[in-house]
Amino acid sequence: MTAPVDVLAVKMGGSTLPTPMTTKQAQRYGDRNMPSDLRRAGFKTVVFRSDAEIHGGVWLRINYGARCGGAA
Repeated sequence: MTAPVDVLAVKMGGSTLPTPMTTKQAQRYGDRNMPSDLRRAGFKTVVFRSDAEIHGGVWLRINYGARCGGAA
């Protein structure tokens, strides 16, 4: 038996995507839709789940980030 998978609304930038997704689906969507200039600069897709207490609701957020210098 497998654990249930949460399907949540997904936010990217200032908008909410029309289709709710799982974390894996949101990761794939972010990877496929990353702007080419960010990809060339070494950015990676990051998906995180919001916290109802902190953010006022629960959804997935797609962000793009690059690792800064320093200890790995």
